[in-house]
Amino acid sequence: MKFLLLGSALVILASNSIVTALFEPHFVSFGPPPDTQNALKLDSVPSIYVDAQDFPGIHIAAEALSKDFSNVTGVERASTIASIIKFNVSADNELPPGKSSSAIIIGSITSPLIRSLVQSGKLNDTVHIEGQWETFMTSVVDDPGNGIPASRALVVAGSDKRGTIFGIYTLSEQLGVSPWYWWADVPTLQRTEPIFALPTMTIHGPPSIKYRGIFINDESPALASWVQTNFSPASRKFDTEFYKRLFELLLRMKANYLWPAMWPSFPPPGNSFFVDDPLNQVTADLYGIVMSTSHQEPMQRATNEWLVSGRGRWNWEVNKDNVTQFMKEGVERAKECGCESYVTVGMRGDGDSAVEGSNPKAILEDVLATQRQLIKSTYGNETGVRQVWALYKEVQAIYESGLQVPDDLTLFFSDDNFGNIRRLPTEAEKARSGGSGIYYHLEYVGTPRSYKWINTNSLGKAQFQLSTAQQRGADRIWVINVGDIKPMETPLSMIMTMAYNASAVTAQTIPDFLQAYASREFSSASKEDQKEIADLFLGYSRLMGLRRHEHVEPTTYSILNYREGESFVGAWESLSHRAEAVNGRLQEAWKPAFFQLVLHPIKASTTFFSIKIAQGKNAQYANQRRNSANDWAAEALRLFDEDHDLEEEFDTILNGKWAHLMRQPRYGFTSDWRPPYRDALISLSYVQLRQDSIPAVGQMGVSVEGTVGPLPGLFNEGSELAMPSRGVLQPGVTLPSMDPYGARTRWFEMYARGRSELEWSVQGDEEWVKLTPTKGRLTKGNWDNRVEVSIDWDRVPEGFNETTLIRANSTAGDYEEVHLPVLKLNVPAGFSGFVQGDGYVSMNAAHFTSNGEQDTVAYREVPYLSRSINGTGAVGLFPATANLSSFGPWLEYKFYWFTTDKDISATLYFTMALDTDPNQPMQFAVALDSAAPDNSVRLVAAPAQVGDLPKDWTDAVQNLVWKRTVQLGDISAGEHTVRYWASKPEILLEKIEIARSGSSRTSYLGLPESTLV
Repeated sequence: MKFLLLGSALVILASNSIVTALFEPHFVSFGPPPDTQNALKLDSVPSIYVDAQDFPGIHIAAEALSKDFSNVTGVERASTIASIIKFNVSADNELPPGKSSSAIIIGSITSPLIRSLVQSGKLNDTVHIEGQWETFMTSVVDDPGNGIPASRALVVAGSDKRGTIFGIYTLSEQLGVSPWYWWADVPTLQRTEPIFALPTMTIHGPPSIKYRGIFINDESPALASWVQTNFSPASRKFDTEFYKRLFELLLRMKANYLWPAMWPSFPPPGNSFFVDDPLNQVTADLYGIVMSTSHQEPMQRATNEWLVSGRGRWNWEVNKDNVTQFMKEGVERAKECGCESYVTVGMRGDGDSAVEGSNPKAILEDVLATQRQLIKSTYGNETGVRQVWALYKEVQAIYESGLQVPDDLTLFFSDDNFGNIRRLPTEAEKARSGGSGIYYHLEYVGTPRSYKWINTNSLGKAQFQLSTAQQRGADRIWVINVGDIKPMETPLSMIMTMAYNASAVTAQTIPDFLQAYASREFSSASKEDQKEIADLFLGYSRLMGLRRHEHVEPTTYSILNYREGESFVGAWESLSHRAEAVNGRLQEAWKPAFFQLVLHPIKASTTFFSIKIAQGKNAQYANQRRNSANDWAAEALRLFDEDHDLEEEFDTILNGKWAHLMRQPRYGFTSDWRPPYRDALISLSYVQLRQDSIPAVGQMGVSVEGTVGPLPGLFNEGSELAMPSRGVLQPGVTLPSMDPYGARTRWFEMYARGRSELEWSVQGDEEWVKLTPTKGRLTKGNWDNRVEVSIDWDRVPEGFNETTLIRANSTAGDYEEVHLPVLKLNVPAGFSGFVQGDGYVSMNAAHFTSNGEQDTVAYREVPYLSRSINGTGAVGLFPATANLSSFGPWLEYKFYWFTTDKDISATLYFTMALDTDPNQPMQFAVALDSAAPDNSVRLVAAPAQVGDLPKDWTDAVQNLVWKRTVQLGDISAGEHTVRYWASKPEILLEKIEIARSGSSRTSYLGLPESTLV
């Protein structure tokens, strides 16, 4: 036998076994495996034996497995009873007549059925799972005995209740059934090949994170409307029928923990898990789900229960007795249920606000002491039930101020609601018996602006943050805020995979995860299309690393500089075209799944961002009094309708199965954080098309890259009475300079600003200035014509440093001169590195020219995490547990600078992150050439008090980067090196920019990367 450890899965391999897998080693094969002689051929719907005395959740999962076999093979049974035999070793059993060649035996190792197999020597090596948490093994046994009429059997044995359940659902998944098959409209591919159980004995687990689950939050209007329509139209509550579906989804993903829906919403007061349906909590326990309550709901009670209790204010100082009684009833109800609970302790203010009172620390000390006494009186001991304390928002600051917490309490650290973890356990905290966990958001309602429509999460960001948390010791509980659940399928699938097996998804293997994920969800697609779907997932994730939908304004992406806006929308349009092509090749039965999981989010995002760019052009062009301003207003409205068409299409797929789930409004945010309650496009502009411009201005305008002009749309008497533009108007028709190492092309536009159509032509003073096109016509529907400008550098005289003219004329008598500064430069032969162009040097972090290492600590690219359209990764120190007392390894970037300048500065872009260690803030340094680094520069400014967010957090959390500028001093013409150091692995560098004062232009993503020679 061979033993192989794959992450958290120990696999004992017989020779010739197949270990290629989705997310876990395979123990099932379609068609003959290499070791056909020893493999077990399963019947199309084999008899499944479950001990009658085993846990109810195991019975429930086994019945689901029987249905899954029917879905995969196409062989239906009149009832699952025909294939599920609840077996009792000590009694006579009604068994199927005759002896079959195979069976499946399922049970926990404490069940009589599994114990009998162990005692008879049929099932060996259970020692590997005994006493383990949620671990299971699979093995093929001969002559199982106990009256089971089969010559051989596949045994799925779990160390405990959920270990067995996870084994059952892993078998289902390996049959080809997606965990999301019902939730995500994913069909099951019917197979005609024989199904074999491999002879390999596999051991899976224990999980990397002990408790893994979700928080249904902010569930109105989307999820709430869907549930009320499909499950509880009479009560309009989240009832047991809904939660059964959810519990099964969680278990199929190997999750075990839930914060239930609780948002105060319509119909009032909102959802209350424990009272909306009396069977909710009992059913959770039967299935095997551990119930808890959110960060703001202590002692197993819902906020909405308080809202209807009539007991006054939720305030400890003024209403302690009533609040205490309310908490007492909650923990007593949990004890009476006998259900598996993880009790949230502590307290926040009314409506999830900060703790109210003159001394919040003293209040929380009293709250905690009272809660511990309630638990003692109910359970017989202060530690009689598991307890977790959420250090959310201000509670973290109070904890940092010295609040003492019992050792057995789980410390539950949070992110900043936008995917940036605020705190991780120190070495002392890692020694606590209660351990630590992470509350992490994939959606949020709150400041600076809510995001809850569709998935806006970067997989690279989530993977890095959460894998760092696990490696740093936050491994007791992970709760993921998923909002309406359905939009978060892809990031949640990745995170739950990581939570079960931390090594399954690394920063470098995200594409491998997505390939496996695409193959699982779209098993009928060709291998080529499965790979393309994986690439679409990755492309979407990369673009989500730029900025969330809800944080984008019409002015966010520049439509004047660096072709930023058009490149951004172009990237989305490319994804959309590719997704449409895949959709056209899929079988009809799989198109609904593809639409909701891939095509809709891509098309909806393309439409959303196209609207923003259209609004930006509409506003700018109206200021310039372009005729086309009205066309862009019309385009925004057309796209606005297209957006709603997509929502309605989502509502109608599969006869309205998923109606309402895209109902969240997303257009019309104001400066407030609250999401809009109805979509609206604000402030579209129009020009009067029945009116000409005044004669002195002319009916044709010229707009150059980089500027809207000094006085757009306004008549400046005395300076605009003659053409071409002169004096203060000349900068408005001057292009950014061109040199061999900067932008390959520039552009300017001819546009109509009057009633008449007209023709235009352009000509450069120099033959080596190339213009495309050189003439055109401004007409209705085409009021703007762009001219691309390029240089034939081989024909430009050496050392040329002048401004040349491009002359533009129209048939209406308009005349303008476009000014183009041209500078021909050359780097010395043999130079290798970045070259200054357009007055700056911009270097993506992953493109360092050399690096240094120190012992086992080194820099590594995080390839799918950065705010870059082209997907270049960030760079950080590894491993995540590295703890440097001072700067160690460095990175070098070599560049060539053409001018001598005073007080040059470097601007560095860092992936948004927060100081997770209160004792060691993140620091970085950058120095020019041989200068010594300043080792005191903090990446994140010190907060007003420990535990608070830094003052510039609001902008950075929307930008998804920290932008830091450091003075480098004087610089001479010639070759130079900039060296960079970081103090901690959480610091991820994305880009370094070195620019002359005034040379860079406004843009969101910063300066494009310079030429690398």
